[in-house]
Amino acid sequence: MRRTRPSALRRTLIAAAMSLGLAGPAAAADTYVCQLSQHGGGNWIPEVLFIGRDDPSAPQAVVSDPVVLYFNKGPVAARVAADNASRVTFVWELTVEASARSYVSRFIYRATYLKGSGRMQISATPAGYSNRFTGSGTCRYEQR
Repeated sequence: MRRTRPSALRRTLIAAAMSLGLAGPAAAADTYVCQLSQHGGGNWIPEVLFIGRDDPSAPQAVVSDPVVLYFNKGPVAARVAADNASRVTFVWELTVEASARSYVSRFIYRATYLKGSGRMQISATPAGYSNRFTGSGTCRYEQR
């Protein structure tokens, strides 16, 4: 995957969020803009992750990142798997085109934001396989 400068990447994520009907990250009630690093090999954990939630109590959110935009051409919907005083967990699926180098057609992503520290833990699991790609980083969280 081609590396993009963060400012250009941020503009791309905002444009993607706008295409889903959000007026940008500021329009969502909760926004998370995260800088992440992958642990180990692979390119399945994004360097930058955007998550927006129109209503803090809503069971769904919008996710966008370079991996999602590369394969999906726009943001994807996520469900809120857990939301309590210490963390919020988002889960989404990404369908990818199988190629000669990849036998996987779907990844299941899980991202947990730790409210006390501002840290994000993320994993990408290829559907039907036991291996997992993991990463972590920090997020800038804003609540409107």
